[in-house]
Order: sequence, then structure tokens, then C-alpha cells
Amino acid sequence: MKKIILCYGGFLGILYVLYGFLQVYNGLISWGLQGDVLQLGIEIYETSIPNVFPDVFSGVALTTTGLLFLTSTYHSLKKSEYYRGYIFAAWLLSILLMLLNIVELFASFIDAYYPFLLGYKPGEWSLATDPWGIAPHLILGALAAPLYLVFRDFIRELTF
Repeated sequence: MKKIILCYGGFLGILYVLYGFLQVYNGLISWGLQGDVLQLGIEIYETSIPNVFPDVFSGVALTTTGLLFLTSTYHSLKKSEYYRGYIFAAWLLSILLMLLNIVELFASFIDAYYPFLLGYKPGEWSLATDPWGIAPHLILGALAAPLYLVFRDFIRELTF
């Protein structure tokens, strides 16, 4: 079981680092450097899933999460017990980034449609056109969520 979890964590770490670097690159391009914006995903209705939007700081957060996952794999290979802390911190950060994405989507939705409650015409908003719509934070956080089953007892111990 430990090997499967650590292989899965290593896989998530590679994905997080890859999407983090892409977001940093796209962010630097958007600041005026020369180059094309890169997307890595599936094209559906003129949007990429996941949408790697240009944000350097979001890319740094993704890269940090990925490096925590990869560090846990490294410490496990060295037969050190430190891997547990690293993989828990990476999982927790990935869940927090996913929740941040969900809160941002909800805020964008409310911002676009609250005039409807006042009797005005609602704004234009769709999940496909929102940069945070189907972002790597959401997809990778959903992929990391099943690791909760591994940390369930530890989280109960921390909260009670």
C-alpha cells in the first residue's frame, strides 16, 4: 500500500511541477516577453482543460506543492520516515488550492449574476471562459483528494 501511495504522490508531484512551470512561463510571457502561451491539456470548445492561465505566483504555488510530493517520494526511497510529513503537507496544500479555485469560481459566478436579483440584466460568465474555470488547481486537487483515505486517522487525531 505504501508503494502505491508514494508512486501516486510522485505522479502528482510531476504533474504539479509541470503545470506550475507552465503557469510561470505563461505569466512571464504575459508580462511582455516574447513567446507563445503554452497549454497542456485537451481542447474542448476553444478552451483547454486544464486551462493553464498566465499567473506567475499561482505557478509558484503549484510548483511548491509538486516539490513537496516529490520530496516525500525521495525520503521514502531513502527509508526515512520524514516522507509522511511531506506527503501530508503536499496533500493539504493541494486541497487548499482546490478550495481556493472553487471559492474564486463561486465569486465570479455571483459577480456575474447578482444584478439579476436586482432586476437588471446579468453579466456574461461561463466556466469555459473563466481563467480559473477548469484550472490545474481544480483538476490536480481532485486527483489528490483520494489521499484523504490515507490521512483520515491522522486528521482525526489532530482535530480531537
